[in-house]
Amino acid sequence: MKKIFLFLLLSAFCFACHDGSKAVYDGEAMAEIGEEVHAVDIPAKKMTANAGVGRSEIQQERKIIWSANVEFQVKNVDQSTSRIGELSRKHGAFISDMNLTSNNYRIANRIVIRVESSRFDSLLNDLKSESVSMKNIKIKSQDVTEEFIDIQIRLKTKKEVRERYIQILRDKTGNIRDVIEAEEAIRKITEEIEAKEGRFRYLKDQIKFSTITLNIFQEIERTEETYAYVKPYSEKLAEGFVNGWSIVTSLLLAMVNIWPLLIIAVVLVWKRKWLASKIRRKNASGKS
Repeated sequence: MKKIFLFLLLSAFCFACHDGSKAVYDGEAMAEIGEEVHAVDIPAKKMTANAGVGRSEIQQERKIIWSANVEFQVKNVDQSTSRIGELSRKHGAFISDMNLTSNNYRIANRIVIRVESSRFDSLLNDLKSESVSMKNIKIKSQDVTEEFIDIQIRLKTKKEVRERYIQILRDKTGNIRDVIEAEEAIRKITEEIEAKEGRFRYLKDQIKFSTITLNIFQEIERTEETYAYVKPYSEKLAEGFVNGWSIVTSLLLAMVNIWPLLIIAVVLVWKRKWLASKIRRKNASGKS
C-alpha cells in the first residue's frame, strides 16, 4: 500500500505545480477518502486557508429556487381550472398535481404548476387575473448558490481521485492487497459521486423550474336543499327496528359472555330458597 501512497503524493505534488488551486481541492478530497482507506492526510488548517482559491474559479450567477403559494376565490372552479391549464401551456408550464374537493358550501381545487424560472413572474401575474377575491399570496426564494457550487467542486475532485485509483489498477502496481484496497476505494468514491449527482440533478431541476401552488375555491349559494336533511317517518321506523334488534343481539352476546356468573347466581338463589323452606318446615314441626 506504501507504493500507492507514494504514487498519490507524487501525483498531487506534480498536479500542484501545474495548478495550485486545483491541488487544494484534490487534497481536500483525498483527506475525505483518507478517513476510510488510509490515504493521504492533509491538515485541516491548510485546506481551510486555501478553500477560497478553488471556489473563485467557478464564476456563476446566483442559483435561486422560486416558489409561490396563492389562494383566491373564483366565479366558477371548472372554468377557471380550464383557463389555468391554457395559461400554463401558454407559458410553457405544466401541471404536476391537481386535487378537486367539494361540499355543500364550497368547491375547491388545489393545482401545482411547474414553470421555467424565467417565466415565473409573467405566469403568476396572468393567474391572478382569474381571481375574484385574493385571500393569500406568498412568494419564497431560496438561494442555493453555495450548495450548488460546492457540489460541483466536490464532484470534480472525487472524479479525479477515482480516475487515479483506476489508473493504479490499469498499471497493476503493488500486490493483490493493494489492488483490493484500490477497488474498495473506487467503490466508495463511486457511491459518493452518485449521491452527489442525485442531489445536483434535483437542485438543477428546482432551479430551472419554479413551483406555483394554486388554491382556488368557489362559494356555493345556500338553498333549501343545502340545509340539514330531515329523514322521513318510514326511514326512522326502519332504523328503529334495526336498532332494537341490535340491542337484543347485544344483550344475548353479553349473557353468553357472563354465563359462569349467571350459573353462580342461579345456584345462590336456589340455595337461599331451599334454606328458607327448610327453616319454615322446622318451625312448623316445632309448633305442632
